[in-house]
Amino acid sequence: MSLDDLCIQDLVQLQATATPTAVAIVSGNNHVAYGELNARANQLAHRLRSLGIGPEVPVGLCMERSVELPIAALGILKAGGAYVALDPADPAHRLSVLLEDSAVPLVLTQSHLVSKLPVGKWQTIILDRSNRDSNTHDFTTPPARNTKPQNLAYIVFTSGSTGRPKGVQITHGSLLNLVAWHQHAFSVTSEDRATLQASPGFDAAVWELWPYLAAGASVYVVDESVAHFA
Repeated sequence: MSLDDLCIQDLVQLQATATPTAVAIVSGNNHVAYGELNARANQLAHRLRSLGIGPEVPVGLCMERSVELPIAALGILKAGGAYVALDPADPAHRLSVLLEDSAVPLVLTQSHLVSKLPVGKWQTIILDRSNRDSNTHDFTTPPARNTKPQNLAYIVFTSGSTGRPKGVQITHGSLLNLVAWHQHAFSVTSEDRATLQASPGFDAAVWELWPYLAAGASVYVVDESVAHFA
């Protein structure tokens, strides 16, 4: 594996291999170690690959802040796709515009959010239901790498306050530059404890998540009741 070709999912994979029992994500009493985070993301990645997800293919991600959110985002990246993070609290019209403009073939969500998703050409996968129904539960080894720094990592949309929301396409290379700068500027190490507080559809969530998971640190999901007062 060439260091020049590493992407963010590869850095998380390296942390999971080096310290599989270290805590990666915490939400209330729910603790997910790096080994479990990586295995569950691998399982999802294999499922997404079987559905045609690969490089430059966007996948909608409409989930609340939870331990499942970074697992789903990591699974999309491991499949080779680019995630389109959506805030389930957004109005249905905005969600519809974002999904249509990004031309996603799939949307990953949670069972209690399905009723909030607009109807469209995309297929909806309910993660907490597919985990029970999927026959891919044994595929926890990482899928073959198929992305390079020039491939898309995620798409984030502007607020649309001055017109129609615009999708900004971020490559793995750009994401890695941000992660490297953040880790250096804030001296991030595996001993750090960070918070995931920003809206899933806001680019600040990227700052709160990937620099810390790539360093083997722990990310604590801020509860909705607390986030509104922060």
